[in-house]
Amino acid sequence: MRDRNPCSSWRLVSAGLVALLTVAGSAWAQQAQQRSSTSSSKDQSKAAEPVVRTFGTQGGYRTELKTRTEGNMTEEDRRQAALLMAEVFQHIEKAREKLDADDTKEALKEVKKSREAIKAIRAMLPKTIVHTKTTAPDGKTVYEDEREVQDGRIPMYEGMLHAQTLAPILASRRTAQEIVGVQLVESQAIATAVIANIDPIEGQLEKAAKALESNKTEDASKALAMALVRGLDVRFSKEDSELASARDAIWLARRSLEENNVPQAMANLAVARERLQLYRQLLSQDQRKEVDEMLREVEQLESQLRQEGNRQVTSAERARQGSTVTHWWDRVNSWLRRHL
Repeated sequence: MRDRNPCSSWRLVSAGLVALLTVAGSAWAQQAQQRSSTSSSKDQSKAAEPVVRTFGTQGGYRTELKTRTEGNMTEEDRRQAALLMAEVFQHIEKAREKLDADDTKEALKEVKKSREAIKAIRAMLPKTIVHTKTTAPDGKTVYEDEREVQDGRIPMYEGMLHAQTLAPILASRRTAQEIVGVQLVESQAIATAVIANIDPIEGQLEKAAKALESNKTEDASKALAMALVRGLDVRFSKEDSELASARDAIWLARRSLEENNVPQAMANLAVARERLQLYRQLLSQDQRKEVDEMLREVEQLESQLRQEGNRQVTSAERARQGSTVTHWWDRVNSWLRRHL
C-alpha cells in the first residue's frame, strides 16, 4: 500500500463536484431544448463564415489572418460539458482508490474512462481554424501557417457556491502552494467561479496512464493530484459576495418549489430579494434597471405564493413558477460573469 500524501484531500473535491453537478443537472435538463436547437443551427451557419483581416501597408509586406469557427455551444451544451467534467473527477477519484488498493489494472481503466470523457467534451467544443499568410511586395508567400484553436475552459459551478463547497478545494490548493492566505469564513475574498481547464487535466491524465502502464504508482498518484491542482481556476471578487448569495438563495427556492414546499421557497426568495437589494447599491443608476426588474418579478411571485392559501396548485402552475425562478438564476449568473 502506498502512503497517502496531502494531495489526497482532493478526494473531497471530486466527490463534492460530482454531487453538486449531478443535482444541478436535473434542473438544467428541464430547459427548453427545442429553442436551443433552433438557435444553435442558425448560429452555426453564421459562425461557419470565415472572418478575414489584413495587416500591413499597401505595396509592402501584407499578412492575411483568416479565422473560421466550427460548431457552437448553447447554454445547454455548456451544462452538458460541466456534467461530463464531473464524470472526469469521479473517475480520477476511483483511480486513486484503486491505487490505494494496489490495483493498478483497475486504476488504469478509470484513467482511460476520464480521458474518454474529456474526448467527448473536446468533440462538442467549438474549434477555430486560424490561417495566417504573409506575402512580400512582389506577391511571393514568405510565411504561411494554419492551426486549430479550442477553448477548453469549462465553468464548473453555476449554482450554490459557498465556503462549505469550496473549502476542500482551497485547502488542497493551499497544500499545493497554489493559493496562500485565502480566508473562507467572514472573508473579504469571496470565491464566485470555479473553472476547469481541460488542457492541463488532459496532460496530467496522459502522464498518469503512462506511469500506470509502467507500474509507477507514485508517479501516477502525483499526476492525478496535479490534474486537479493545475486544472482548476478559482476566481474571487469581493463585490460579488451579495450577488453570489442571491444566486444560492434563488437556487434553493427553485428546489423548494420542485418539492412543493411553499414556506421554504418564500423564505429563500426573501433572502434572494434582500441580497439583490444590497447588490443594487453597488451599481450605477443605469445598471440598477435590470436588478429593479428582477426585484419586481420576485415580489410578484412572492405575492402569488402568499395568495395560494389552502387551494390545490396544479403541477403546470408550479412548473411555470419553477421556470421563472430558473430564468432568474441564469440572469444572475450572467451578471456574475461580468465581474470575471
